[in-house]
Amino acid sequence: MSVTTSHLAQQQRAFIAGIPVLIFWIAAVSLLPVAALLGGMAMVLIGIAVCLAVLVYQRPAEAPGAAMLYLFGASIVLPYSSRFDFTLQSSEMYYWAAGLLIITVAVVARIGIRRVLTVPLSAKVFLAVALAAAVHGETHGAATSYVLRQLYGVLLLVVYFGIARQAGDQELLLRRIQTFGVLCACCFFAYYLAVFDSYGFHKEMGFNGTQASLLAVMLFITGLERGKYTWVFGGLTLFLVPLLLFQRGDALTFLMAAPAALALKLRSIKLRLLCYSAIALVALTATVPFVAQYAADQMAKVPVIADVVPEGSREAATLADRAVQLAAAANTVQAHPLLGAGLGSFLGFESSALGYEETGYVDSGWGYLLQKMGILGLAAFVWFLMTIMRRMSRGSLALSSCLLAAILVRMFSQPVFLHFTTAPFVGALAGLLLAKNGWDHTQEVSTLVRGQRVASPLTERI
Repeated sequence: MSVTTSHLAQQQRAFIAGIPVLIFWIAAVSLLPVAALLGGMAMVLIGIAVCLAVLVYQRPAEAPGAAMLYLFGASIVLPYSSRFDFTLQSSEMYYWAAGLLIITVAVVARIGIRRVLTVPLSAKVFLAVALAAAVHGETHGAATSYVLRQLYGVLLLVVYFGIARQAGDQELLLRRIQTFGVLCACCFFAYYLAVFDSYGFHKEMGFNGTQASLLAVMLFITGLERGKYTWVFGGLTLFLVPLLLFQRGDALTFLMAAPAALALKLRSIKLRLLCYSAIALVALTATVPFVAQYAADQMAKVPVIADVVPEGSREAATLADRAVQLAAAANTVQAHPLLGAGLGSFLGFESSALGYEETGYVDSGWGYLLQKMGILGLAAFVWFLMTIMRRMSRGSLALSSCLLAAILVRMFSQPVFLHFTTAPFVGALAGLLLAKNGWDHTQEVSTLVRGQRVASPLTERI
C-alpha cells in the first residue's frame, strides 16, 4: 500500500513539475498565430528564446534539442525574407542568431566553459584556425559584421559539440523532435497552404529544408531500427518540408542516410556493396551537375512530376555554380595559401545564370572553407571529420548515417558545418556520437604522447 502511495506521489510531483513547461508551450503556440497576423513575431521569438534559456539552465540535457528546434521553428514562423529573391537583404536572421545566443549563453553558464571545451584536439585546432582566419580577415579589410557572423558559426559548431558530449541525451532529443519538430513541420504546412493560391508548387531558398532533413533522418532511422512507426511517420512528415520546397540537396541528404545506415548495419559483403553503390549514386546526383541534370530530365518525363515540379527546379545551374565557387576558392588559396582570404572575405565567381557575382556567403561548403580559412582550415576540418568518422558504428545508426549524409552530400552545396543556422545541428549530433561511443580526453592525450593507435568502432566492425 505504501509503495503504491509513494508511486502516486511521485507521479503527482512529476506532473506538477511539468506544468510550467506545459503552460509555456500552450502560451507560445497560442501567441504564434496572433503575432503572425498582427506583427511582432520577432519579439515573440526572443521571448521564447529567453524561456528556453531558463529551461536549459535548469536542464542542460535539453540544450541540443532547444537549439535545433528553436532555429527550425524560427526559420518557419519568421521566414527568410529572401526565400523568393536572393538579391533581397534578410534581417530575420539577426533575430534567429540573437535568440540562439541567449540559449547558448545560458547552457554554457550552467555547464561551465572549461567543461564545454573539453573536446577532441582536432576541434580545438579547427577553432584556433578559425580565430586566426577571423583576425586575418579583419586586418585585410573585411567588414567586422561579416567576420563576426562567420566566426559565430564555427564557435557554435564546437560549443554544441562540447555541450552534447557533456550533457546531451539522444533519447530526449528524439522525443523532442517527434513532438516539437513535427509541430514545426505542421506550422510550415499551414504557411505553404496559405501561399499556395499565389505560388502553387514552388521552390524557395532558406535553411529550413536542411534543418528538417537532418531532423527527419534522426527520427526515421531510429524509428525503423526500434520499430517505432510513429517516429517513422514523424520523420517522413519532416522530410516533406524539403520536398515541398524542391530543395534537391536536402532531399538527397535524407535519401543518402538510408543506404548509409544499412551499410553500417549489414554484415553481408554483397549487400554492403549494394549500399555503397546506392551511396555513390546519390552522391553523384548531389555533386556532379551533368548527372543531376540527367536525373532531373528523366524525372521530368514522368507526367505527374512534370506537372508539379517548378521550371527552375529542373535545371542543375545552381549545382554548377557550386563547382564554379569551389574553383574560384581554389584560386584564392593560390594567392593566400595558409588562411585563404580570411573570414568575412568576399568571393568573386562567374555564375552560369547571373553572370559575375561577388558574395560573402559561399554556397559550396568546401569552397567556403577554402575561401575563408585556406589550407590550414581545410586540414583542421578534415582532421575534425576523421575524429567523428572514427566513432561511427552500427551501434549509433541514426547519428552515424545523419553525419555521413551531411559530410558526403550537404557539405558540397551548403556550409552545413560552418553556418550558424545548421552548425548547432551537426555539432550536437557529433557530440552525442562521441559521448555514446566513449571518447575519452585523457585517452586521446595519452595516445598522442605515446604514438599509439586506438581502434574505432568502425574499424573494429570492418
